[in-house]
Amino acid sequence: MVAESVPLAEKSRTTIAWREKLVASAIHFLVTLALAAGAAALIFLIWFPDPFHTMVGGTKLFLLIVGCDLALGPLISLVIYNSKKPRKELITDYTIVGFVQLAALVYGVYSISNARPAYVAFSQDRLEIVTAVEIEESELQAASDPYRSLPKWGPQFVATDVPPDQQQDALFVALQGRDISMRPRFYVPYEHRIEEIKRRAKPLAELERRHPSAKELVASALAERGVPSDRVRWLPIKAKEGFWTALIDPESGYPIAYVPLDPY
Repeated sequence: MVAESVPLAEKSRTTIAWREKLVASAIHFLVTLALAAGAAALIFLIWFPDPFHTMVGGTKLFLLIVGCDLALGPLISLVIYNSKKPRKELITDYTIVGFVQLAALVYGVYSISNARPAYVAFSQDRLEIVTAVEIEESELQAASDPYRSLPKWGPQFVATDVPPDQQQDALFVALQGRDISMRPRFYVPYEHRIEEIKRRAKPLAELERRHPSAKELVASALAERGVPSDRVRWLPIKAKEGFWTALIDPESGYPIAYVPLDPY
């Protein structure tokens, strides 16, 4: 009887240890989740407002970076937590783990900030989403105020205007992969090109003739905003994930909604 009681006692202690580890892991997960929620608020409410997180791919980046943080932190707790360790040793362990996790999260958020949409630029006959990483420092230095620094609090609407004496240079650089929309030296306030934007915007009937599925998508997008379709026009909008359709208010010239439809 005594010989059998030893394994049972050891089994009991093992069960208690695993329970403690799971509790520590759960607490670690909740702390990490709170930090991730703060990062999510910054990313999805400011840098990637709906639906830019889908158009530019911000959701994928966020899930990749935060998913690793949420998984690895609690798993590490399962390994390192032991109630029998001295308190000082536990504090040291969690300080190191917390520092590594926080550094990884900060680096991840920094990487996402580089992929954030900085501008929505009207160029020729369409809108183009330009991310922060697509704009070179030399272009910022050559730009006029307020385009000498990137927007920090969400994408900003701009228009492009290439002076006649720089048309050839702009075309040559565009052939190398840097479109006019990526060059702040050519930025002007969106309002300066409002009349042209209104002229370029096309009637919904044309979009629906090309793509019969557009009618339902447009109706759904406008229903959420209470805007009648007879006073809306559209322009293509180029994003990292492909072309979408921007629904334009013919009075203001600004987009009022975006539809996941390639108008071409």
